[in-house]
Amino acid sequence: MTAAPLLLAVVLALAGARPGEVGVWPVDGTHVVEPFAPPEHDWQAGHRGVDLAAAPGAGVRAMAAGRVVFAGRVAGKPVVSVELADGRRVTYEPVLASVVVGQQVAAGDVLGVVAGSGGHCGGGCLHVGLRTGTGYADPLSLLGRRPAILKPL
Repeated sequence: MTAAPLLLAVVLALAGARPGEVGVWPVDGTHVVEPFAPPEHDWQAGHRGVDLAAAPGAGVRAMAAGRVVFAGRVAGKPVVSVELADGRRVTYEPVLASVVVGQQVAAGDVLGVVAGSGGHCGGGCLHVGLRTGTGYADPLSLLGRRPAILKPL
C-alpha cells in the first residue's frame, strides 16, 4: 500500500468512517443546530442524533448508499430510514418522502423534502440519527471527516 491510500485509511478510521465511505451532507448550506449528545446509559435523556438547519421544502439527500427500509409516519412525524450495507440505519425527520421502501439509494440521492412541521425543533431543522447494532453513533461520522476542534495552547 502506498503512502496516500494508507494515509486516507488512517484518516477515515480516526473519523469513525469505513474505507470507501465518504458521505454527503443531507441538506445544502446547513450548519449544526444541536450536536450529537448521547446519554451515558440507554435509559437516560440525551440527543441521539444531530439537528441541522434546514428550511421547509429543502431537498434531503442520502448521506450514504443503502436501501430505504421505512418511509412513512412515526408518532405523527414523517420519517425516512435508510439501511446501510453493514446494517447501520440512518433516519431523517421530518421528511416528506419521494422514495419507497426497498428502493436502493446512492450517497447524494434525494430522499424527499423537509416537512413544514413534525420535527422536534419547530420546522427549522432536519434531525438525522445513526443507529448501530449496539446503540447510536454520531451521523456526522458518515461524512468521513470530523469537525475541527480548537484546543488551547
